[in-house]
Amino acid sequence: MVSVNNFSIAFNETSILEDISFDVNAGEIVTLLGQSGCGKTTILRSIAGLQREHGGNICIGDICVSSKEVYKKNREVGYIFQDYALFPHLNVEENIVFALDKLSKKEKKQRVDELLEQFDILSHRKKQIHQLSGGQQQRVAIARAMANKPKILLLDEPFANLDSQLRYKTKVWLKNLIKKHKLSAILVTHDKKEALTISDKIGIIHNKQLLQFNKTSEIYNNPTNYYTANFLSEINTIPNEISKGLGIEVNNDTQVSVISVNDCKITNEENNFEIDILDISFCGEYYEIVAKLKNYPDSSNLIIHQKNIDFDESQKNCLQITKNNIKIIFK
Repeated sequence: MVSVNNFSIAFNETSILEDISFDVNAGEIVTLLGQSGCGKTTILRSIAGLQREHGGNICIGDICVSSKEVYKKNREVGYIFQDYALFPHLNVEENIVFALDKLSKKEKKQRVDELLEQFDILSHRKKQIHQLSGGQQQRVAIARAMANKPKILLLDEPFANLDSQLRYKTKVWLKNLIKKHKLSAILVTHDKKEALTISDKIGIIHNKQLLQFNKTSEIYNNPTNYYTANFLSEINTIPNEISKGLGIEVNNDTQVSVISVNDCKITNEENNFEIDILDISFCGEYYEIVAKLKNYPDSSNLIIHQKNIDFDESQKNCLQITKNNIKIIFK
């Protein structure tokens, strides 16, 4: 298990992260999700021992690896960098051997053969890195990371350089690999769909803080704040007056009323929520509609996703809002 407790870090007196705490169990995939530059990679580097100066503690199993006495201890960590960090002057086999410095020549060959076969790159063993596709390069990087049989796998934007079809296949393959070997895996990304589909738990990082950390389904269905809700799922903010009119209690100072873009529906049936339609775009599986609440001029534009345009644009258009579709969250 990996345990990060009260982690904080600053560069040149500029605070980057403050009081970050989370645990990762064996066989569990945890994704740290946030915008680029929020400090996600810094956490990975610190767990791997590449970033030494930080506050708080990082423990692997029962050992606190942040203490100076054990800093050089083998952390049993495999690290997969965003750009793979493969050596261009070495071939596939040599790149993997590089991670096996403590084994004998015979043991190295045996382990490399196992990895080449396991990751389906046996026929590429003598190829130079530039001769491989992006997916093949990633498999070499993962094979090298797994060479010393780590208990922890750290992944920095692992699918960023793959096309959509290859990204899906690699994601499923990597997820199965982590579960099979019961690794503690920590992945960082800014892609919410990627995080939702691969993770057992998600941590949302924003403004130096870990805003929310929970099981994937729980954090998606029950976000505790506006940033998390808006980052994980597309939502619309609606005036609190609408919620109060439907009998929902809401504090104007600390809370905001939101509704998912998929829960909004436009109808020609008249109600109190008349809208002006500003734009309609065809997006393949759905239409994206931009609208404005007519009687609330200070409210934000609404984004609405509908599979069909089953209303008449020339008539009076209204937004269907029900009590069950509204969520009240903290700002």
